[in-house]
Amino acid sequence: MKFYVQALGLFGVLFGLGVAVAQDETNQMTKRPSYPPLKDPASLAAIACGEPPLQTILWRQGYKVNTVQDEIEAQRFVKAGHGPVIYKPIAAYGLYKICSAGWYPVKPASAASNSLPPPPEKHLLWRIDAPYNKQDFPTVMPGSSLQFDPGRQRFGLWVSTAGFPNETICTEDALQAYDPRFKPNDRHKAHVIPARDASGKLIPNTYLIGWEYSTNNDDQDVVTLVSNVKPVQ
Repeated sequence: MKFYVQALGLFGVLFGLGVAVAQDETNQMTKRPSYPPLKDPASLAAIACGEPPLQTILWRQGYKVNTVQDEIEAQRFVKAGHGPVIYKPIAAYGLYKICSAGWYPVKPASAASNSLPPPPEKHLLWRIDAPYNKQDFPTVMPGSSLQFDPGRQRFGLWVSTAGFPNETICTEDALQAYDPRFKPNDRHKAHVIPARDASGKLIPNTYLIGWEYSTNNDDQDVVTLVSNVKPVQ
């Protein structure tokens, strides 16, 4: 089968703003699925970098979600049921540097309102090697694990990149205070969305997270899925 594209410009070809048409050996034409134009700031930031927006990544992987309307406040979690928590990457469009990720126990906040929260006690789970940071479903490096058991304690999740050494991006906004690159009004770097399947049905105790470890806020430097969890305060 041969394919060609009727496009509305280069970005239409890349990100579903045009209409792809398939031509088979009988010269019959069938339209392939296309996506509506995206105008939210995160999508425009990704397109400006020549990368797929978070919304497009999730659509094409079969998640019927709206990355703007469906995001929830979820910075800390507990395990939802028996068995381990699953935490895995489903896309990476960040720097061509090793990307690492894991979890940390939530520590009680300090009594002093003007003090920094305790730094996270990080547990490494997996790493993505540098060449695989511009694709869906990146391969994790040998020795990685996609699951963990935090017991009954509250926990957060984190990612980091070798492109910004000694920095860690956490689900808890307050912990971005340890990364001086981020201004106080720009510390929300983990965007949590309840996962829905292609029919729009909610997938129980499963969440999609769009991560931002840079400063252009395209929110898809790493995209992860975490399951068997419930958000908590």
